Amino acid sequence: MRRSIDALSVLSTDDLADYDVISDGPRSLESSIADLGQAPQRFAGGEPPPLPSAREKFDTVGLTAEEIQAHVQRSIGAPPGSRGDEARTWRVYVDGVFGPLSPKDVLQLRQAKLSFPAVHLVVGVFSDEVCAEHESAVDVPHEDRCEVVRHCRWVDEVVPDAPWTLHERFLRARHIDYVAIDEGTSIDPDIDRERLKGYDLVKSLRKAIPTRKTNMSTPMPKSFDPFKKAAEKDAVQVSGGTVRGVPTRLATETSDVVSRADIQEALDTPFEEPPEPTPFEEPKVDEFGTGIGV
Repeated sequence: MRRSIDALSVLSTDDLADYDVISDGPRSLESSIADLGQAPQRFAGGEPPPLPSAREKFDTVGLTAEEIQAHVQRSIGAPPGSRGDEARTWRVYVDGVFGPLSPKDVLQLRQAKLSFPAVHLVVGVFSDEVCAEHESAVDVPHEDRCEVVRHCRWVDEVVPDAPWTLHERFLRARHIDYVAIDEGTSIDPDIDRERLKGYDLVKSLRKAIPTRKTNMSTPMPKSFDPFKKAAEKDAVQVSGGTVRGVPTRLATETSDVVSRADIQEALDTPFEEPPEPTPFEEPKVDEFGTGIGV
């Protein structure tokens, strides 16, 4: 009886290094990794530090992974580690227009990516047609928005045909564990009602995790002088002993007294010197008997 020869018994480990070995049957990559006993891939870190000015401007830029995860655990009512956070990769979903991708968007994606020790971040991008249907203005084409999102360091997967209103069928098809929603979104008047229905569904399914909303602050520079510009406006430039320009206040005050028409008339009619009196001319006498031109 002829015995079948297994390819692995013929080829050595060095020979297999040049080939891609495919497992038999419809097996997923996650199940194969689980069989090998390997832990899920975690975010390695190495994030460049933000600028000091960015820390002052964006209040969520300095949140650490530990702070973000503690906030999420409190929101879902579970102590850290009680849901098997260390043993699996959680699929977290975020959707939006992302046109253009702003610092607020990126900081939300960062919080969603760091919400658990191991996260596969799925980002849905609304198409141009969906945005037009719901009267959401967008200046950046759909493919450009998807490409920019794809290159964000926090994103693992892009859904280009994201639904405007989340539904349970979409969550099951994409194997979404949680949907990251900015705090305060439910009362934001700029959010469409239909979109809020999807968020309410996610909350009822206990699949929502909060991300802190990024608030921007523009502190006044220390050297800021509110009267500096006004002083510069009223300043008169002096160069080589010649005065250039008229102070703004003086020009405003005199504009009511001297009209443009009077100025133009004076320019068109030059000043004429009075004629010199001749010796044969009779002296003129005014009403007081004083001679003129004598």
